[in-house]
Amino acid sequence: MNPETGKSYLYYTAPHVTSITPAFGHVKTTKDQVIEVAGTGFACYDEDCADLMCRFGNQPDEYIFTKATLASSTLIRCKVPQYTKPDVLNVEVTINGESYTSDNKTYGYFDPFVLDANPKLLSTDGSTLVQIKGLGFVDSGQCKASYDNRTDSLTCGGSHCAKSATFIDKNTLNTTSFP
Repeated sequence: MNPETGKSYLYYTAPHVTSITPAFGHVKTTKDQVIEVAGTGFACYDEDCADLMCRFGNQPDEYIFTKATLASSTLIRCKVPQYTKPDVLNVEVTINGESYTSDNKTYGYFDPFVLDANPKLLSTDGSTLVQIKGLGFVDSGQCKASYDNRTDSLTCGGSHCAKSATFIDKNTLNTTSFP
């Protein structure tokens, strides 16, 4: 307690966010979608955890706030806010209602729509670089391209013909063809 003011202060270690699971979801997700935010230093300093919040957004005038639920000192859960367009938003946490983390963790909203893929003819050895153009791509770290052939069955080594794709920007993915 401060003898001059008669008030006491509580010092705590600042929280940090280390991961978000899932790190992305569809724009048309259900209203009850929840993310798990892992990290350190999560706590509540009042009975109802009123100050524990998640903030989604990249600019102060765009922030969306959701109430967080404390699972442990290393895990909280936050409801994913409804969002109308493909985008990647910073996710930050506060335990005191004022100071937010700044650990560069994001949540991506995707709504992919393919417009075109080039080239149109692919090598049979699987070495052709294919550029996919479209809308609503998000850098999820798990991009895949699905292949289909309407005239012949593809042999992909599995039941689904998909290959990893590299996110270039929200309108472009790169991948390679199947052998």
